[in-house]
Amino acid sequence: MPKINLTSYGAAGEVTGSCHLLEVGSFKLLVDCGLFQGGEENYKKNWQDFGFNPKDIDAVILTHAHLDHCGRLPRLFGQGYKGPVYATSPTIDLADVVLEDNFKIIQEKTSHLKLGLLYTSVDLKKLYQNWRPTEYYKQQSLGNNLSFTFHNSGHILGSALVEIRVGAKTIIFTGDLGAINMPLVKDVDYLTQADYVITESTYGDRAHENSRDRNQKLISAVQKATLNHATLLIAIFAIERTQDILKVLNDFYETHLDFSAPVFLDSPMADKATEIYEKYIDYLNPAAQDTLRVDKDIFKFPHLKITSRVEESKLINAVRPPKVILSGSGMMEGGRIIHHLAHTAPDPKNQIMFMGYQVPGTLGAKLLNGAFDFDYYGKKVAIKASVDQIDGFSAHADLPALLTWLGHFQNQPQIILVHGDKTVLPKFSQTIKEKLGLEARALIPAQTIELN
Repeated sequence: MPKINLTSYGAAGEVTGSCHLLEVGSFKLLVDCGLFQGGEENYKKNWQDFGFNPKDIDAVILTHAHLDHCGRLPRLFGQGYKGPVYATSPTIDLADVVLEDNFKIIQEKTSHLKLGLLYTSVDLKKLYQNWRPTEYYKQQSLGNNLSFTFHNSGHILGSALVEIRVGAKTIIFTGDLGAINMPLVKDVDYLTQADYVITESTYGDRAHENSRDRNQKLISAVQKATLNHATLLIAIFAIERTQDILKVLNDFYETHLDFSAPVFLDSPMADKATEIYEKYIDYLNPAAQDTLRVDKDIFKFPHLKITSRVEESKLINAVRPPKVILSGSGMMEGGRIIHHLAHTAPDPKNQIMFMGYQVPGTLGAKLLNGAFDFDYYGKKVAIKASVDQIDGFSAHADLPALLTWLGHFQNQPQIILVHGDKTVLPKFSQTIKEKLGLEARALIPAQTIELN
């Protein structure tokens, strides 16, 4: 049996920058290579050395297309990596959209931060040429008695948890585990045998709202904006949460024909991602598949207006309330939502709604924590609108779902925690021990542990 070492170079003690190196003898396998997000200092970490030589990596596995898991892949190629990147077909299509969009944002941010480009269009092209589409449940050999199999992680379209086999030993990387009973994607696959489980911990200290409360809270916000002739500004994540929100709004508007407040989807990336969801119907849950096959316009309900050009985005602010605006980024770290926020925030009748976890240091986290104002191109804009959050639309498993998933293992695997806030990890570790009787420890950045 070859020596097996695991080292995390991202998302150890934090929730972004996922990047885990598994060394099996001389073979070096990288699981994810994501972007660090949050405050300026955390964002600057993307320009630091990886902590390993990209030229030495033999293969890369991408669990899903969120930026904090795929965002540094082009930089990996820019630093000399030349090998394959394995992912499901929906993940590849979504990652292409995410990385193209992020390339534009990076060009803007590098100018502000006085840094060189994180990666170039040439690096992006190298990545595109090295994608290796891989199906769920089909074992992929990497040679040297090493193989992996993708299973559905239930997080976003095409997301995968990775079962790695080294001889008789099984190592599982969850990537991000999905919440249950979501409007579109299938629920997570449950596995029963493993020696080591490297699991995300984002919501390892709390539960989400149930789906009924989640949907009603969104609809109530729309109704409130309508009655108050106000603006509801929803900060969206382009992949999964946007499509889930559109599904709920579609069902509401089609059964309440008296509601006519316009809904603006002001995110070209979200629009492109939605088209990919329509392309991969078979990856969705049975109810969503049935609906889409009958109603091809599930994401294009009455009063939904999709804007693509910047000029159209600016005109939204001239539309008299009531209105609903869905715009990115989900943590307000850039994008079109910033100019919508500048118009929405000063009016106490308006609402600002977040749809999931806000990384500490982001503008979204600051608003949720009661910020009085924010900087808009050198001008302070007061925050007088109400600010709220709906965690139920998060694509991450909450504490009960995480425990349920871990509880399906019939043996006693060792649990290794990643992708969690430093305040959450010790609580989650203790809960796993109390509820499941399993030992769990958190990975420390750049510290190598043996899996033998």
